Amino acid sequence: PTLPRPATRPTPVSGEPEVGVVVSLDDGRRVELRHDLAGKVDSTARDFNLAGRDYSSEIMNDGALDGSLWLGLNRRTFLSVACVRQADLLGILSNPELLQQDMQRAAATAGADVNAARALAQIDLFRRENVGSDHPASKKPLRGSLMRVEQARNDLEEARRAHSSYLRRSMDVDKREQEAQDARRKADAVEAALIEQEAVQAERRLQRARELSGQFPEGAPRQLPERDEVAEQVTAALTTWKSRPVMTEPDGPTVKEYGDRIAESEAKLVAARAAVAERETQDAETRLERARKLSDRFPNGQLPRPSADGHEIELQVLRALQDWEYSSSHPIRGDLAGVSVEEIEQELAAFDEKAEPRYPSPGRLPIVMTVAFGLLCAAGIGVAAFLPDFRITGLVLLGVGIAGVLGALAWPVVNRSREQARAEREQAILGAARNSIVQRLENRRMEEARHRSEHEQRSRSLKALNDAAIACDIGAVLPADQAQALRGWQERRRELLREYEVLGKLWDELQQLLGEISLDEFAKRAERLRHDMVSLVAIADEEFLADARKRDLSSERLDRLVRETQENRIGWERARAKRQEQEEQYRANVRRVEAAADALRVAAVAAEVEATDAAGLAEALSGWQARRTRSVGQAEERSRLWDELQRNLGGNSLEEVAMEAERLRANAKKRAGEVGERALSEAMSGHPSPDLLASLRSRAKYIEDDWNVERGQLEELGKSQRSVADAEDELAEAERELERVRQLDKTLETTMRFLGSAQEEVHRDIAPVLRATVLECLPAVTGDRYTDCRIDPADLRVEVSGQGSRWRDAALLSHGTAEQVYLLLRLALARHLTNGSRERCPLILDDAVGASDGSRKRATLEALLVISESTQVILFTHEDDVRDWARNRLASASNSLVELGGSRVPV
Repeated sequence: PTLPRPATRPTPVSGEPEVGVVVSLDDGRRVELRHDLAGKVDSTARDFNLAGRDYSSEIMNDGALDGSLWLGLNRRTFLSVACVRQADLLGILSNPELLQQDMQRAAATAGADVNAARALAQIDLFRRENVGSDHPASKKPLRGSLMRVEQARNDLEEARRAHSSYLRRSMDVDKREQEAQDARRKADAVEAALIEQEAVQAERRLQRARELSGQFPEGAPRQLPERDEVAEQVTAALTTWKSRPVMTEPDGPTVKEYGDRIAESEAKLVAARAAVAERETQDAETRLERARKLSDRFPNGQLPRPSADGHEIELQVLRALQDWEYSSSHPIRGDLAGVSVEEIEQELAAFDEKAEPRYPSPGRLPIVMTVAFGLLCAAGIGVAAFLPDFRITGLVLLGVGIAGVLGALAWPVVNRSREQARAEREQAILGAARNSIVQRLENRRMEEARHRSEHEQRSRSLKALNDAAIACDIGAVLPADQAQALRGWQERRRELLREYEVLGKLWDELQQLLGEISLDEFAKRAERLRHDMVSLVAIADEEFLADARKRDLSSERLDRLVRETQENRIGWERARAKRQEQEEQYRANVRRVEAAADALRVAAVAAEVEATDAAGLAEALSGWQARRTRSVGQAEERSRLWDELQRNLGGNSLEEVAMEAERLRANAKKRAGEVGERALSEAMSGHPSPDLLASLRSRAKYIEDDWNVERGQLEELGKSQRSVADAEDELAEAERELERVRQLDKTLETTMRFLGSAQEEVHRDIAPVLRATVLECLPAVTGDRYTDCRIDPADLRVEVSGQGSRWRDAALLSHGTAEQVYLLLRLALARHLTNGSRERCPLILDDAVGASDGSRKRATLEALLVISESTQVILFTHEDDVRDWARNRLASASNSLVELGGSRVPV
């Protein structure tokens, strides 16, 4: 479209503000657009030439008129792409991310009212609200469906578990009922078995009573006497005879023989002790004699020891004699001859004063020469300057003067070097002479020090010798006499120490002999040994004592002999005691056998039997006892049978017992028919008893009571039981709802993936086109610094590079370069997004080059001029240099410069 021009100025209409503009389209239409700014309702788009023609439906966008739709854009994308406001530029410069945000919005619109990004956002919002995530904290349908499914599953599992529990408990109740019935039947069977047993026992008693009553036609049998003394006496005698001990006479050594062995071992031990006591007594007396001789050497009872300070005096004497011998072997010379140390020191001081070093002085001659030749130089300069005819002469004089000045200045250096060499030679000679004096001084000092040391050593040796003589109580005065006396004192001291050493050895021997006791105690011990030895010898057997003396027993062997004797004695005493017990037992057995034989004889007299010996009596009494036992057994058997008959009758007559047996049999037959033959047979094989019957009755009652309780609980449980079918229906309904939500989520996800892929394709399609468009003017506007660019398909982020340079983010470049790239990208977006429209999109720029320098500004304006050949460009500016450029460059009919009054100058 051509440049829009205002149809009217914004003036109040009926008191309400409105705005309007007339737009010329490429198809020849001229449309007047009016907007109601107050009510935002009375807005129109009518043909400016054809009355009544309304185009509002063509450009309706979000309930309002939007003229940018004729360009293939809307007002938002138009502001993002074709309308570059000064505020936007400033925002981009302060926030580089604004460039990427604008490009993303422009690319996402693609000239449509609802774009892919908005569709993705709406789908994502719908997905979040109507599906949501499965996170535990989510409150959306997916999480709710999952929770309902999970709850329904839990409810179904709980219902199934409860139903299974109900079925198990029902089976348990039925089982318990069956157990109660079995327990009652078993108790009834045991009761029938007991009745059967009672009937059988009654029949057996009846039959036995009939058998026994035939054996006693005369009534009760005769009773035996309660006691038979003769039979008891015979039984006791036979029992005693049969239990008599076996007579076995003991063999082996007798008690006397064991006693003789013990006595002989004791006698040998006494003899051995006596022999050892003799030897120990002899040794003790020998040691006592030696101890007495040694004790005579120590009348005070103590070991004499040298005095405590004798060793110190001995060391003092030794050191004094050593110093004296050294002093005697090194005699002291007389007074020192020659010059003293003080005289040599005075000589050295005088020499140092005379030999003070002298340094050469330059003298006055160099100064005079320097002044003279300086005057000569001044004369040469004056002649050369003021007398042209004598310039050469003046130059010669100047040269001679300069040479003389240099020589005069060099004279002190040369002269000082010669004087220095001479002074160094003199100093070397003086140094050698001084070193000689210093060496003589050191030698003299050493001689005097050595002389003083010898005198001091001599004095110390005489004092030490005199002190040692005083310590040894020697009255000699002369040093030689004192030294001789001290040597004699040393010899006597050595002899005394040797005597002390000998006494020490004797004292150690005495102490070893005595041990920890005194000599008197040692004598008493020897006397006790002799007394004990005499006592042992007196009681010892002579033969054994002689043998022990020959064996020369030691104390260790005696101890071993004592242990062996004690062990043998213990063994022999045990054997003797055992043999004595055996002999006593044998004698007791003999007495028991004799008593048993006497009892047989007495019993034989009472039973009126005869025999020649005890064995015959025992045999005769055994025959008598057997005959007696048979007769007693027969009587006892008849008495037992009579008692059995009375027990079977139970105090009744035989006829009464028969009637009772018939009654029990009839009752048993009736109960057997009630419980059955099989149950009765099993009960009979189980050893029925009244206790067993009572236990079975109690158990049957317990089981029946438990069954009644469990049956009541089962009925209550059945009333509160939840239906498994209802729980399965609820789970199926929850799963269907979950499947519906998941299917919806899958559908939305697939839709978003397809839209995302489509959006990615748009980005990838637009990126090369935008790159090609930007590259058309990029080298020109950047002065060939950047010749290539690339655009990210995801966010349209622009990067540029030069020849061989690395890629740089356009938003991070300098202010002017970022502005240039931004303008080129806006142009590329405008071309691409309005490519399918019948109208061409203009570019409206507000001070787009205000932040650029002069050269970059001109390059940008030239690029805009080239762009204006294919796209309408409207640039607003207030800068004078831009106006001047426009006056010079906008000379063709397709370009124009419009200057407005006031401070702003739009181009």
